[in-house]
Amino acid sequence: MNKNIEKLVKEGIKKISPYEPGKPIEELQREYKVKKTIKLASNENPFGPSKKVKKAIEKSIENINRYPDGSSYELKNELSKYLKLPVENIMIGSGSSEVISLTLETFINPGEEILYPWPSFTMYRIFALKNNAIGVEIQLENDFSYNLTKFLERITPKTKVIILCNPNNPTGTIIKKREMENFIKNLPDDIILISDEAYFDYVESNDFGSAFPFFKEKNIIICRTFAKIYGLAGLRIGYGIANKDIIGYIERIRPPFNVTTPSQMAAIASLDDQKYIENVKKKTIKGKKYLYSEFEKMGVEYTPSESNFILCKFGKNTNKIVKELEKRGIIVRGMASFGLPEYIRITIGTEEENKIFINNLKDILKK
Repeated sequence: MNKNIEKLVKEGIKKISPYEPGKPIEELQREYKVKKTIKLASNENPFGPSKKVKKAIEKSIENINRYPDGSSYELKNELSKYLKLPVENIMIGSGSSEVISLTLETFINPGEEILYPWPSFTMYRIFALKNNAIGVEIQLENDFSYNLTKFLERITPKTKVIILCNPNNPTGTIIKKREMENFIKNLPDDIILISDEAYFDYVESNDFGSAFPFFKEKNIIICRTFAKIYGLAGLRIGYGIANKDIIGYIERIRPPFNVTTPSQMAAIASLDDQKYIENVKKKTIKGKKYLYSEFEKMGVEYTPSESNFILCKFGKNTNKIVKELEKRGIIVRGMASFGLPEYIRITIGTEEENKIFINNLKDILKK
């Protein structure tokens, strides 16, 4: 290693282990020489975007030589109608992860604390280190449910931000309405709450406790995305909801033209096709029930999920199962990087993909 460079790098960056995404299809094809692949590793929408969205993307290419609208004016206005909120309460980011990152860059000083759940989205740990902050991991309960009292009890004078992933990735568990209401009621006014709700579109429960009803009462920013149920993961677009003062400060450091023209036009078209989104949700729930049923027949332990993925426990054979599935062209996500080496997270695929996965899993478990 170049020692001169090492001296120049921020201390927090030195401690970061790079984020491990789900294995790309192309990498699997190179590694195992398989032609047909099924990716059930990255919680993507396997059905893709609607026809309206594809047409909007094609049309956007006409102006690809021009910079995009830096303010995302049209998209903000469409979101304003959809959310029934003033435009001043909305910001647009290159994925919801950029909204989280910009929020932390805006408000966190070196040495301040960021509280977040664990196991959860591993980027929270990276964001804390990147900002030379102190990341405080709050363990979920044994059944992977939240105990928000733990978060309140860990607050110190150094605590600046609390992140809640709801539904939580990789567990699919949610915070209930009364729990969220009580938590926000007891949240100190000088702490910022980031509610990462990337998977909220998939929730079935009527008792889901979104932070959305409370964002005007406290310092709260809700982060959502078009990457999941809307099928735009490859276009990297998300949004934040907060009071106008929080949005105003974050906008000061938002990179210019951070969201491309195709992304903006695709998101607008997505919002205009809610019937398609409802259909995607129905098919995902049907697929989830099928997988639950098959797991129960096989004696595979799983965590009931309010999202488009299921966390399953396989014990010591996890790595072997992941590798065997990959050899057969099926990509799933081992959970070692989330601190769960005995678990695999399976994204709910199409009906055909789910059946192929189950048939291969049965065959592997028999051996």
